[in-house]
Amino acid sequence: MPDDAVGVDLREPDVEGDPEAAGEGGGGRGHGPILPGREFRRRGRSGIIASHMSDSNVSAVPGRVDAVVCGGGPAGSTVATVLARHGHSVLVLERKRFPRFHVGESLLPTNVPLFERIGVLEKVRAAGFQVKLGARFYHQGTERTRFVRFARGVEPGLPSAFQVKRAEFDQLLLDHARSRGATVLEGARVEEVLFDGAGRAAGVRFRADGDSAPREVGASVVFDATGRDALLSRRFGGRVKDPRLDRSALFAHFDRFQRAEGPEGGDIVIVTTPEGWWWLIPFSDGSVSVGTVMPSVRFKERPGSLTDLFEALLAATPEVGRLLSGGSRTTDVHAIADYSYATPRTYGDGFCLLGDAARFLDPVFSTGVLVAMTSGEIQGHAAARALSRKGRVDADDFAPGDGVLSRAVDWFRKYVYGFYSPALLETFYTPAPNAWIERGVTSVLAGAVFQPGLKARALDKVFHACVGLTRVVQAFRGPGEFERAGGLPVAPRET
Repeated sequence: MPDDAVGVDLREPDVEGDPEAAGEGGGGRGHGPILPGREFRRRGRSGIIASHMSDSNVSAVPGRVDAVVCGGGPAGSTVATVLARHGHSVLVLERKRFPRFHVGESLLPTNVPLFERIGVLEKVRAAGFQVKLGARFYHQGTERTRFVRFARGVEPGLPSAFQVKRAEFDQLLLDHARSRGATVLEGARVEEVLFDGAGRAAGVRFRADGDSAPREVGASVVFDATGRDALLSRRFGGRVKDPRLDRSALFAHFDRFQRAEGPEGGDIVIVTTPEGWWWLIPFSDGSVSVGTVMPSVRFKERPGSLTDLFEALLAATPEVGRLLSGGSRTTDVHAIADYSYATPRTYGDGFCLLGDAARFLDPVFSTGVLVAMTSGEIQGHAAARALSRKGRVDADDFAPGDGVLSRAVDWFRKYVYGFYSPALLETFYTPAPNAWIERGVTSVLAGAVFQPGLKARALDKVFHACVGLTRVVQAFRGPGEFERAGGLPVAPRET
């Protein structure tokens, strides 16, 4: 996404004395008090020097900062990094202590340039995460397969991504925010976002581990990056579920699986079924994340435990069972109910909801981390510019970025809706009549939807026109194999 994307400026500040950020360009100005603790110094265009605490000593948390970030996941870490690099004082309050287990382990190629923009790409590469060149789709009970290679997309420069264990990945991002000057306090639960009489967010009330009473800290802007907890959504009527995507998931880790040979062994494997789909996400240590997405009614009306349901669904999907042959489950079976939702109001004067706190879409195309980090990046820059210009952040400052994010999620949503319909599935698994159509779809699957070019938009329309034609054909012929299940043969090697 270029720096001038739809009015969203992603330029970085000038940084002085930060060895990790030297030479990365831009400008910014610090506001708020000098924070105690280990320091490094930044100088923006104004010449004002801001100093940032980087330890996690709750007794040293100041009474006021420029920005409070509620939640230290990918969205929270990203917005904290962006604001700190602009020279603003940032406090991140994370209720858990990292590392911690989390789902959402398959990233998209569009994440990679974002990593570079926030200065964390070399750390991600050095961590040794599994490289992901594409995705391998299989339809249960048929010979239908689809291999996606990101390098073939119509948008250039997006050849690969990473598969990550989120405990390690999220820790890396949070530590990166610390290294850039953000104050991070783990084991600190935000109980309430504080608003003034005019309805402007003015700070938070939180309780750290061991506290007998809550504490308050004032801020010019508050970011809700609390994920599915969606702290601020309660103020605005709660989350609104998407009735067309009433799905739930079960997932666990296994110690091994039968991965493809060569570089393709790092690909995510998706097995579509009449009720939903399975994912298998390989990690660099040989283990694999395995999950299944199903209608929520199946989840809620299960006769036994989560583990019983997971094992019954696994036994009913022999192609997944064969891939896991010889492997053993190494974690408990986890569950997430009611996957897809949105919060009706995602920003206002002095506050903004990021990532999963604002919206979450069924993860069949692995969009969660990308949307979360992009929201943190875009809205972090918006807040930094507003703070530098006028010392506050208004709703109008967040509006352009929210428009970019909403349009991108809507683009993904078209494909997700279709993924649960026989027409799009058949179109997806059928060889494209023109290679450019396939390239256009590949770019969407790579995450290139935040500022798509004219060619990408045109190819998207052509693909959905093909889906419409397939729907007409199925109306006369019937959906056939896309509503029947059975066994799936091993797919041929890609040529």
